[in-house]
Amino acid sequence: MKTNRILAILYRHLVLWRRDFDKIAETFWWPIVDLIVWGFVTIYLQKQTGATAEAVSFFLGGVIFWSVINKSQLDVGMTFLQEAWDRNLINVFASPITKWEFLTATLLLGLIKVILSVIAVGLLAIFLYAFNIFKLGWYFIPFMINLLVMGWWIGIFINGIIIRYGYRVQAFAWTLIFAFQPISAVFYPVSVLPPFLQIVARLTPASYTFEGMRAVLISGTFSLELLLLGSLLNLIYLVLSLLFYSRMFNAAQKHGYLIQFS
Repeated sequence: MKTNRILAILYRHLVLWRRDFDKIAETFWWPIVDLIVWGFVTIYLQKQTGATAEAVSFFLGGVIFWSVINKSQLDVGMTFLQEAWDRNLINVFASPITKWEFLTATLLLGLIKVILSVIAVGLLAIFLYAFNIFKLGWYFIPFMINLLVMGWWIGIFINGIIIRYGYRVQAFAWTLIFAFQPISAVFYPVSVLPPFLQIVARLTPASYTFEGMRAVLISGTFSLELLLLGSLLNLIYLVLSLLFYSRMFNAAQKHGYLIQFS
């Protein structure tokens, strides 16, 4: 892979931020709106039910961490679709840029947006609700990485589907991620799920991250077991998604599927 090619793709999409309000809105607007809405919900719960600070942190912490998965996945899919909508996808891959260089650039772009989004939402949570997600300290980093990687492999898998089936499945880029939310234990422990969904949740890396986050917030204990289990699942799914993406891309080149984006 050539670093200059990766940076060129990255620059092409970052430079749009100066004049494209959509780029700014997708990075900051929706995470902030979610934080404000759930913040008001927590205030209501405190007043009506006397909810404890730990219970309140489930919601706000869940919102901030869920935005990591949502943003990282969305940026992988939307960067690909942006090139397709601009009728530029064939031009990109007619150049020396490889599928791996393009993918690496989209992952880096997503990483930049996630960092900016989490900082903005985290600071706003401190200002509005006196909730400091950064009090997790160094534990914050492995949690973030696991959620980031999960968003990446979901986005890579979705890109593979879009490459194969075209615009008719493009809605997966911004909708499929929400199928994972109920089984990721974002706002509640896995134990409240029906038995068959608990099995599915245990196969979902994010469930271990959110369970680990709650353990730190409640008791200050960090579970290495939860981190390792989530990381192992993420590694397996990441490898599978990369293989799927590569196979779909190679098939698209062989059979001319990329023409559908012209």
